[in-house]
Amino acid sequence: MKSHAALDILTRTRRSEVETVRAIPSRPAPAADGLTLLCPGPVTTSAAVKQALASADISHRDGAFVEVMSRVVARLRRVAVAHEHDVLVVGGGATAATEAALSTFVGHDERMLVVSNGAFGERIAEMAECLGIPVSHLRYDWGEPISLEQLCGMLDSDPRIKAVAMVHHETSVGRLNPVNELGHLLAPRHIRYFVDVVSSLGGEEFDMARSRASVIIGSANKCLHGVAGAAFVIARKEIWDETAHVRPRSMYLDLRRYRVALKENGQTPFTPAVPAVVALDAALRELEEQGGVPARRAHYQVLNARLRAGLLGLGLKLRFDDAGGAASLTVAQLPSGLTFDSFYQDLKRRGFLVYKGKGPVSHDCFLVANMGDVDVHTIDHFLATVAEIAHLEVGVSH
Repeated sequence: MKSHAALDILTRTRRSEVETVRAIPSRPAPAADGLTLLCPGPVTTSAAVKQALASADISHRDGAFVEVMSRVVARLRRVAVAHEHDVLVVGGGATAATEAALSTFVGHDERMLVVSNGAFGERIAEMAECLGIPVSHLRYDWGEPISLEQLCGMLDSDPRIKAVAMVHHETSVGRLNPVNELGHLLAPRHIRYFVDVVSSLGGEEFDMARSRASVIIGSANKCLHGVAGAAFVIARKEIWDETAHVRPRSMYLDLRRYRVALKENGQTPFTPAVPAVVALDAALRELEEQGGVPARRAHYQVLNARLRAGLLGLGLKLRFDDAGGAASLTVAQLPSGLTFDSFYQDLKRRGFLVYKGKGPVSHDCFLVANMGDVDVHTIDHFLATVAEIAHLEVGVSH
């Protein structure tokens, strides 16, 4: 199918979706010599975030950085709807923040139930085992919906379980899991509840108070549109007393140190990724100026619908394509006759990066995200590029 045929499909987008897109600032398609990241993190950042990143020559012990940290903490509280919670910024990726949360708030003698239906839920289970935490693992096939009834059965049958962990947006399959429903089941049982919002916060509906989560873990470089290197943990204030018996497993990842440092001097106990924190401040400010999470989610929904319609119009099958899907990610099968490596290199030469499918879809699928500073022009250009690559391949094979 030629490029113009793919673009014709896009013109059938609903009028209401087009009106939503017009409310979001547009920019031209990416330059021929640049790369647009259509990955589920790191994402393409805006000019304002890039400028903040480049101008972050400040000391983490200076008052200027204290002011930045204060703004970041306040803005993350608003995004997560966690107004009475502690916000702790950790240098590193989401894996570091997750390990900090587990090692600070779950003891060696306490059992954790990990619920997974994809790669990142499975990573939490592996991490807990590395920390010496006894783990019960309710493991579903990738992309399979989670049964709350089955989960409750496990809790009823094992009173040793003191904590439960689940991923909100399981990025490997693009599925949203029922974090609010699980939270309402756990709250009366007084079980600590850990939610990975790494790939959902800022782009999907999430309210920490409503979810009744004890702890959430997030990262700057996904739907918040910051850069890699800054992650965070947001925790209920009551959890500190509830877990006073837990001995630290690490000095750098001991969140109690972070809480003390923030309270005493507005800083972190160790040198943070200063440029990443400054860039996160700019990204959060930009999110607020654009209308907050509702506006960003509406923007994502339009881009995602446009992307899916275009891929289907090219004859590509979508995987995990059901009502439980996220608004920021699509899992699609590769064009016929192409390997991922050749597809990736052709896309890269033309200015785009995507990710290879994981686990059971690693052999024939790719992940394409509409997170980051992208717009309808970016999506249209990407779809035209995919059409061009597939056409060239068909031409060569014949």
